[in-house]
Amino acid sequence: MTQIIGHPEHTAFSGRLRQRLNELGAAVLSIKPDGTCDLLGDHRWEHSLIVRSAPFAVAMKSHRSQLLNNTNRRVNLWPGLVLVPTHTASSNENAGNHPGAAPIIAALLLGNEILNSEQLARVCDANQTDLRAAIAKFDMNALMSQSETNRLAQVIQWMARDAADLSWRLHELHDLSWELAGSYEELSLLYKLSTSMIVDHPPQAFLEQACAEMREVVGLRWLAIQLSPDEPGFADLSVPVCVDSHSSYDLAGIRKIGPQLIQAMNNRLEPIVLDDARVLGVPGLEQFAHSLLITPLHVDGKQLGLLYGADKINAGSGFSTVDSKLCASLGGSLSIYLKNVLLYEDMHSMFLGTLHALSITIDAKDSYTQGHSERVALISKQLSEAAGLDTQTVDRVYLSALVHDVGKIGVPEAVLTKPGKLTKEEYDLVKKHPETGARILEDIRQMQDLIPGVLHHHESWDGRGYPHGLAGLDIPLFGRIIGLADAFDAMSSDRTYRNAMPMNKVLDEIRRCSGKQFDPQLADVFVKLDFTPYLNMIEEHHDLMRSA
Repeated sequence: MTQIIGHPEHTAFSGRLRQRLNELGAAVLSIKPDGTCDLLGDHRWEHSLIVRSAPFAVAMKSHRSQLLNNTNRRVNLWPGLVLVPTHTASSNENAGNHPGAAPIIAALLLGNEILNSEQLARVCDANQTDLRAAIAKFDMNALMSQSETNRLAQVIQWMARDAADLSWRLHELHDLSWELAGSYEELSLLYKLSTSMIVDHPPQAFLEQACAEMREVVGLRWLAIQLSPDEPGFADLSVPVCVDSHSSYDLAGIRKIGPQLIQAMNNRLEPIVLDDARVLGVPGLEQFAHSLLITPLHVDGKQLGLLYGADKINAGSGFSTVDSKLCASLGGSLSIYLKNVLLYEDMHSMFLGTLHALSITIDAKDSYTQGHSERVALISKQLSEAAGLDTQTVDRVYLSALVHDVGKIGVPEAVLTKPGKLTKEEYDLVKKHPETGARILEDIRQMQDLIPGVLHHHESWDGRGYPHGLAGLDIPLFGRIIGLADAFDAMSSDRTYRNAMPMNKVLDEIRRCSGKQFDPQLADVFVKLDFTPYLNMIEEHHDLMRSA
């Protein structure tokens, strides 16, 4: 019979079942491998007299195998003394004669025949007790007839089987509850990670979060993600390593292991569990890991990296199949995310390349303004960063600045390249380019948020700009940033009608126009920028023109 979980005496009886047996006049015995017995719970004087006697101990040693083999059957030890074993076949594998074997739990029944048996006389002799005096102490009302003993033995066997079944079901319920709790944690983690898999957000932050969450759920000392060094799209991503708060591992050392593990895995696509990490032959690995769990990250047979972690925090438990399956599941989700990151990077690079090509095409209409859009984009990005905008907004400002003059495609080249002052009609044509640019972009969904910078980069803080004469904070932020960068480049570069102004004069002009043409807060930030990258770009464009 299986044991009730957590019972200190490893008995199959619950407290309630033992109490009921005592009330029925039965004692409960725990029979040890050496044949010695302990009485459990309440019992009568005659039970103690018999069980603690030498004749009874000798009888138990000779009958122990019979108790083991007579599963669910009573054993007539002496006339009027019946043992009813309560173990089932499922517990026989744990019972035996070796010292570590589980005790046999049995009910002890006393019948009327015990009073006239030779065995009771021997018990009294062994205990130096007068037989008649001993019998006088017996509870005669508790002694049973043979038919009563038979019926009670059958009832006890039924009760024992019911208790065993209940114990087993409680055990299954406990396991199921544990599995459900683990599954809930796993599903919560998968859901949390899946909702964070946004490819246009910085992937480094997601990888670090995924690493930390997975380490905690699986219960590892440390966990790391190594991306394939052969994949250019991962060049800017560092290896995230998450460790137990009580550990003091050398994170740099763990990171160095990653590329070696990729080589050792040799494009293997199935997860592996190593009880001894030394078998991989990776130098220095034994300093960080005794056991190791490695999950390849791959899509369509292409390895993108590894998820690798070491040593369960609960030192008494090694890696289980549940751990391996969980990491494989998480690794599959992570692999899909990484594939999407690469696809997004390819798409973003193509998109950015298209915008660069478009800006170069516009700037090429006038040799004096070649590189203008890229320089305005560079300065706009610097100003956005210095103003404290988030990374995603900075990137969108940069893209908006790249195409801020796309509307000049509708301005005649003769007007754009005309030396000297423009006529009013010609200037009116030029002033249309913000609205023309906005119309060009308005049907491109991915560029909707770039339009404010294109449409409003010639608005003025005092309301005297164009095309809508907006003033102050009514001018969209993109327009205020790009407008300042555009004016700066216009003053800092050569044009057909004048030479470039010295840098100090340009900055003085920006200070003078702060609060008039330019947003005063942005102007204050602008004059403190480092213009070295801008000057380098100017020099590069001059070199290109000289070599053309």
